[in-house]
Amino acid sequence: MLKQDIYSIWFLILLYLLQGVIIGITISIPLILQSKGATWSQQAIFSFAYWPFSLKLLWAPIIDYGRRKSWLLPIQLLIGTTLIILSFYISQLLIDRQHILLTVIFLYLYFLTASQDICVDGWSLKMLTKENVGWSSTCQIVGQTIGLFIGNVVFLTLESEDLSNNYIRKLFSIEMKDYGFVSYSTFIFIWGIIFIVITLSIVLFKDEIINQEEKRLTIFETYVVTIKLLDKSWFRQLAFISLTYLWGFGATYSMTNIKLIQNGLEKETFALLTAPLIIIKILVPFSVSHLTSGTQPLNVLINSYIPRMVTSILVAIIVYITPLFHNSSSKFYYYLAVIFVLGLNEIFVSSMRVSKLAFYARISDSTIGGTYLTFLHTISNLGLHLTETLILFSASYLTLKPCPSCQTIDAYYIEVTFCLFIGILWLIWKYRTLLDLQNLPLSKWYIETKDNIQDRSFN
Repeated sequence: MLKQDIYSIWFLILLYLLQGVIIGITISIPLILQSKGATWSQQAIFSFAYWPFSLKLLWAPIIDYGRRKSWLLPIQLLIGTTLIILSFYISQLLIDRQHILLTVIFLYLYFLTASQDICVDGWSLKMLTKENVGWSSTCQIVGQTIGLFIGNVVFLTLESEDLSNNYIRKLFSIEMKDYGFVSYSTFIFIWGIIFIVITLSIVLFKDEIINQEEKRLTIFETYVVTIKLLDKSWFRQLAFISLTYLWGFGATYSMTNIKLIQNGLEKETFALLTAPLIIIKILVPFSVSHLTSGTQPLNVLINSYIPRMVTSILVAIIVYITPLFHNSSSKFYYYLAVIFVLGLNEIFVSSMRVSKLAFYARISDSTIGGTYLTFLHTISNLGLHLTETLILFSASYLTLKPCPSCQTIDAYYIEVTFCLFIGILWLIWKYRTLLDLQNLPLSKWYIETKDNIQDRSFN
């Protein structure tokens, strides 16, 4: 029954919301840098800030061995303190376009956020009952999405002078100013305080239930068992799929937002246009939860793959026509088209993500708690961020002009086309494997599986 876990579900959504705020603020930085003239290479360097989520397996067993609450509290206090300190310097760092120093700072914040994610992932497996553990992926997506909306859309909107004057000060009859309603510094400072207040509330109102009779592995044993998971052919196949399944959409998710700003769409306007996507990101997990909470969660990912490739083409068309509407009287219809196409794409993006996370939660062995889930998330994040970094670096060299009188072919369209071609080949190659993996008995994924169980091979 869902009712018995309702409090835990809301608590998990809150913790994932805090993650989402940091993620949202971080992904806002490239848009701000682009509006100040950042190059593709500088954007690629900043993309390294996202890498801790791809490397968190290195320290996950250490965190997973202790009590999650004992790790969660100092980690969130450190995040809050860092945000408060950063608030005094962030505006000048952005004005001076200090992309390397910004990369280091947000790399550290992402390291702390990734560590918090390990705690929450492991705690969710224990907090929710067995029949409701599939809801952990829904909590993660809903919480992170709301937090991302706050850290990205609200962050950029409140900072904008025009949007603050036209939609906030004018609405409430407040005197017009030549600056945004809330500065970068103020916004980050406020969230530093919120992090500390929520963390202190967890100390008082939330206990972690420990099963003393449950077998617990030592840190060393957890590392050994995690590495031994790679001995299983089906785990290796899942790892490869997690690393590569986004290749077909790599250029779309890595470059589209930046390219829209580059083509003349104001970052504040872009933030408002993407606001409706938050509703989609929240509703989709609930809409498909009845499909992903069963024994065939990967069906959603499989069925969304081709539609997502189609919407990637539509997104590229929207990017291409953006300069035509810079000073056009038809800008309203362009905005509607942007919302519709990005929203359609987001439906399939969110569906695939929920499907993947639900499958991870279903097969994860709670004996090593968050480490098993973290291993899977780490591989998936590594594939995402490695692809993103390579695509952004490549963009500096792929803009082509076939002849002196020919029109320049932008790197964005070259990479979108190449990725779609790779995506088609990937789906043909791995379609059967995806079906086979989700049909395996759960015992095959657990660390208690005996070595004498015959290993199944996939080609």
